[in-house]
Amino acid sequence: MKIMHIYNKVWLALTLLFVGCQSVEGPVVALNNGEVEHTLVMYLIANNNLDVSIYRNALDAERGMDRALPSTRLVIYLDRRNETKLYEVRYLPYGNGGEYIRSCKVLKEYPQQISTTPEVMSSVLEDVKRLAPSRSYGLVLSGHGTGWFPKPSSGTTYDNQRVSSIAGEMEYSFNYERFMPETRAMGYDSVMQEDGSFAITDESYISASEIVEGLSPIHFDYILFDACFMSSIEFLYDLRHSADYVMASPVEILGVGLPYVEIVGNLLSTDHDLVELCDLIMDVYMRDNQFTVTKSLALALMDCSQFEALAEVVAEVYESVKSEDYRTTIANRIDMSEMQVLDRMSPAAFHDFEDYVCALAGEGKLREKFLEALSRVVVKSVHTEDIYSYGYSPDGWSKGYDYIENKVGGVLDLCGINTYIPYRDVPVTLEHYFQTAWAKKIYGIE
Repeated sequence: MKIMHIYNKVWLALTLLFVGCQSVEGPVVALNNGEVEHTLVMYLIANNNLDVSIYRNALDAERGMDRALPSTRLVIYLDRRNETKLYEVRYLPYGNGGEYIRSCKVLKEYPQQISTTPEVMSSVLEDVKRLAPSRSYGLVLSGHGTGWFPKPSSGTTYDNQRVSSIAGEMEYSFNYERFMPETRAMGYDSVMQEDGSFAITDESYISASEIVEGLSPIHFDYILFDACFMSSIEFLYDLRHSADYVMASPVEILGVGLPYVEIVGNLLSTDHDLVELCDLIMDVYMRDNQFTVTKSLALALMDCSQFEALAEVVAEVYESVKSEDYRTTIANRIDMSEMQVLDRMSPAAFHDFEDYVCALAGEGKLREKFLEALSRVVVKSVHTEDIYSYGYSPDGWSKGYDYIENKVGGVLDLCGINTYIPYRDVPVTLEHYFQTAWAKKIYGIE
């Protein structure tokens, strides 16, 4: 096997690894000039404390191209502190024997920019369409993220945010500057100041609605979130028109991310069997101690075409339990000890979606109607027996890493989607929750 290093001054100094020649079987596809059959786009927000892990993910994805078809392309947008670039990895014909060689090429270099704004995200995807034309696209979004929760400036979440309405305590805290093993929770992108230093500002994060706006240039076959808590019903409902399928986690994802060496070939196959992909990712997590010794993972694959029907049924459930002040007392109608929490914060920010809606629906036809609608949304759900999580007390003190202690009935049973349960004593969060499209739909808010 030959190893060749190529430096191309026209396209910039590349850390290009041209992998040895090998035959790659695949269908012969009639394509327009420069077009490929399918492109996997990786949008990697690494200008933060996940830089090393995300950079390794990019290298692993490049290695994974040895399992890809020649009619496909991998495009990586990588935003690190010292560089931001868009580059492609694909197989090109080599010699006369039907063999192919892996090639990397920088498509565009960017100045220092904040990748967590809808304007930048959409402009990058426009560049992808122009510079890497394809019949279809898939997407990996990687970085920190917290489901539907709004930006730090809202006063509801993140590092040391104080809310005067509850005696100066934080409503919820997602502190990202942690000791290893890191987890991923969408953002943050450090912003360079005039003095050359980096800081975290409001623009360092991108909200759920802004992500949808940023993704608007391309409708994706699938979107895979390599970030914590993004299988949030409040967020997924916003995303329902952006892709055919979404794969995401209802809990925290370990800082090592997903096993891209193993999964890129699947994502770039002609059928990209996403059900099989869930099992493949779980298999790597469980068997490969070199990938991670911490066995913690939950993933769900969801059919976006079914979210509207699910919302209609959940709206029926909420209507059935509605009272005069139901928006802030609905949680009091159920036994919270029977709700599976998905984090170790106090109060918990994420709960199992199925547990909550079933508790509201009670027994009977409405419950069965909900479960049927949910089964059409969640195509596949996998999780380990335990879930690793970082905990915070109500006053923001770290509780450190541990496994989620509270398991309903002694066994962790997750439907694959999380939800927020509204509490009266977190008024700022509550205000933002009722501004989400999901809350407006299920509560009938005009």
